[in-house]
Amino acid sequence: MRRKVVFLDIDGTITNFKGEMPKSAEIALEAARQNGHLLVPCTGRTHSQIFPWMRTDLYAGIICGAGSHVRVGDEVIFQHYLERSSLNRALAYFERRRTLYYLQTTTAIYAPGWVLDREIEVFGTDSMEEEERERIFGRVYETGCPSCHKDVEKIAYYQSKETVEQVRASLGSYFCVTASSFELTGCADGEVTCAGINKAEGMRRFLEYVGIDRKDTVAVGDGPNDLEMLQYAAEGAAMENAAESLKSAADFVTDDVDEDGLYHAFERLGLI
Repeated sequence: MRRKVVFLDIDGTITNFKGEMPKSAEIALEAARQNGHLLVPCTGRTHSQIFPWMRTDLYAGIICGAGSHVRVGDEVIFQHYLERSSLNRALAYFERRRTLYYLQTTTAIYAPGWVLDREIEVFGTDSMEEEERERIFGRVYETGCPSCHKDVEKIAYYQSKETVEQVRASLGSYFCVTASSFELTGCADGEVTCAGINKAEGMRRFLEYVGIDRKDTVAVGDGPNDLEMLQYAAEGAAMENAAESLKSAADFVTDDVDEDGLYHAFERLGLI
């Protein structure tokens, strides 16, 4: 069996949207590693948001921040931050429109006080207690100076009155704007990254560092920011719970994350 590098989204692929890994996924991951394959989570989450139980030698590395932070083992081999003047332009845009936004940095998540005061609009009241929210999304810290942060990898925004396409047009060509993988508010939620810094670029840098050819890659994902990942991999699978646009781009569609989808994808990909 030829060794593969397996790039995996986290939310909706390895775990469900409650941050729970199905037992079948755990079995599939361990079996694939035992078969000699390299497992690499490739996620929109920044490194500070990675579940503590995922920080294990099961994985050969990790790609975070939708490609802006790449690790091989514990070594950071690539890191990219949003350029200051462009970041300030984006912050001014969200501030003027009073669109809720979060700065996702390498070490923590930050939001201005007025955003934290309105978090109920994103997370609801009884649906998610603060402790559960922190477990799934990570702790959010208040910042009195959003423009002062130098290590911002991406921005997540919620409750926009404009569509993703309109936000993209307003922010300009420096940025890439995609719909959020989490359907939290039923409105226009999205994430803002640097154009050209995406999961595929993170994959390229990982492969270059470890000396493995692109033809020996597979990928599994479900969200809008997984499109480049599936297109870059030699073979890509979309979860049944994936966005329709991603299913169209995938080589095949596996089952839902909570219906042993990752295990079945690994079987079909010949990893186990």
